[in-house]
Amino acid sequence: MRMPAEPFEPAVRDPRKLRRTALILTAIMILSAIGIPYAYLKLAERQALDDTPSVKGRILRNFRVWRQDGSEGDLGQIDKEVYVIAPVLFSESERWKETLGVLQRLSKRYAARTDFHIVCITVDPEGEPPEKLEEYAKELGAELPQWWLAATREESAHKFLKNVLKMETIPHQKDGKWVYDGSLVVIDRDRHIRQATIQRGKYFRENVTFDFERAAQWDAEGRTEGLEESNVETLEEILISTIDRLLAQPVSKR
Repeated sequence: MRMPAEPFEPAVRDPRKLRRTALILTAIMILSAIGIPYAYLKLAERQALDDTPSVKGRILRNFRVWRQDGSEGDLGQIDKEVYVIAPVLFSESERWKETLGVLQRLSKRYAARTDFHIVCITVDPEGEPPEKLEEYAKELGAELPQWWLAATREESAHKFLKNVLKMETIPHQKDGKWVYDGSLVVIDRDRHIRQATIQRGKYFRENVTFDFERAAQWDAEGRTEGLEESNVETLEEILISTIDRLLAQPVSKR
């Protein structure tokens, strides 16, 4: 037998509890509105203070080249060492004279180290074939095993610069003259492509491109922007700091 149903009575809401609940919800919203941006700003500040060179990519596949002594080398197999890559035109060293000066100073600075290399890759392999590399090496003072002068097939070289190093300008000819991005690229012990950063303001860091010819042009135009030294000198100091930092790092466990 069913018991008679109890009549339902409407709930009586306590105005004081409703006000308290509303105040709590409002406080939570206000704290969230303040806390989230604050946390973001603190994160941005920590990231801005972190001067670890960022990773742009990694050299994974074989990239075989001929060197100035006629031997073959493979960038994909250089492991546990640090090196810089410079796309160049050996026959027109005047076009990259600032970069050349930097490379020559790097060669002297790290002369005693066996774990640092310089690799100059011609953007015109047909005009600067392997048999000419020895002659260029003597002119530049580039000696193995530290300093490679490298040449390979034009298609391979240009694909490497475009797809692996992510250069801004892919080598091409315009009005019979080669146009290319001659910025230096730094590679770490794990074959990662590294890019230095500098702090711009409290919450922002800016990537650095080691384009010494552009830096020299800015110096010529008087665009020092309050620097204590010239653009070339400042950029070189950042490059050396980046290399020193990467040389001090161990190879990651893989």
